[in-house]
Amino acid sequence: MNSSEWERPEVSEKQVKAIRRVLERYRAYWPLSRRQVYYEVVKDGGGGLWADELVGFTNTLRAALIEGLIPLVAVAQGSEDLREGGAWEDASEFVHSEIESFLWGYRRDLMQGQERYVEVWVQKPDLLDLVSEAAVTYCVTTACCQHLPTVRFIHDLRTRLGEQGGHSRPAVILYFGDYVPQDTAFLSRVQEILRADGNLWEMAFRHEALTADDVVKYELPESVVTRSRKSHGTIDRAAVPVELEALPPDVLADKVRSAIEAQLDMELVNNQRAIQSREALRLGKLRTNIMRRLRSVLKELMPRREG
Repeated sequence: MNSSEWERPEVSEKQVKAIRRVLERYRAYWPLSRRQVYYEVVKDGGGGLWADELVGFTNTLRAALIEGLIPLVAVAQGSEDLREGGAWEDASEFVHSEIESFLWGYRRDLMQGQERYVEVWVQKPDLLDLVSEAAVTYCVTTACCQHLPTVRFIHDLRTRLGEQGGHSRPAVILYFGDYVPQDTAFLSRVQEILRADGNLWEMAFRHEALTADDVVKYELPESVVTRSRKSHGTIDRAAVPVELEALPPDVLADKVRSAIEAQLDMELVNNQRAIQSREALRLGKLRTNIMRRLRSVLKELMPRREG
């Protein structure tokens, strides 16, 4: 992008303060997507700070990030096309690095013994991390389902179901996507494709959010596309499209957790967590004993290079 395509705008203190308030409120959910920040600013009454609302907001946010007025880690920047060609200086560095991760990261499958196989599907790629962070504490898989299923999506789903016993027990998909009152058949079309092309019949779908009740309860602003095309006035909140990003991050995370727990026997989950805690203690002691011996051997056979 050259200077003729984008000119850094003047950033007003009032605009930056409006954005900062939102970021500080949801610091625990960083990085937020740009639209999450935008909708929260709108709900705070800050939409009128820009003449061209979304474009002006986006330019201000970009400039504030570039100038260091807002932490880079606070806002999702999208995927970067970077593939590092990492390597090791020598075998000694490799060995010492590898043993430090020995027996770290154990997680017991908390879904053992459950009657249902549960997955969470989220429509928006920018919300995948937030949703998966809430779901992973139950060892529940999260997938992005932005469009109708591709062949690859169907193949990967069949593989997951096979590995997790989803073919032998009912599978429940908890879906989190936009509220579009004029198009309520998306999940039905998804289910038809999975049945016709993937022979996946024993799957139940639950549209957990957004619903018309969510839109009214949380007073969510309409989709930015709609906002830019119609004049403001009295509207039926449940009759206009609303994006999932308009739901506050903490509310979205809570809804994911509640939806998952509603499908599970939580007594079984908590029993598995208790076993995991006991196993973690045993693994910690085992690691300490093994590492003591390993370091002694390495000190003799492969000492770490100084400097």
